[in-house]
Amino acid sequence: MKLSVKARRELFWILVFIGCLPLMYLLLMGDGGFVRLRQYQSQLREVRLQNTHLRQKYHSFLGKIEKLKTDPNEVERVARELYNFARQGDIIITLPE
Repeated sequence: MKLSVKARRELFWILVFIGCLPLMYLLLMGDGGFVRLRQYQSQLREVRLQNTHLRQKYHSFLGKIEKLKTDPNEVERVARELYNFARQGDIIITLPE
């Protein structure tokens, strides 16, 4: 059975296409594929957002620490709010719940 040049060329391209299908599947769905890349990009976006939030919290805490070190009124406010301290002469009234 002798094939014409055109038939051989078409058969060649069909075989190339069939051979490329597993490679395309690996590129799209494999461990390093496009779908996994999208998942990693999404996770990276979330981690960067968390990182930004934690940086803001960190700087806020640094500001509070600095304020507690330098401002005596801030120390007094925290002592009154958190530990129920009172100044001498203050009257404390406790209401029942």
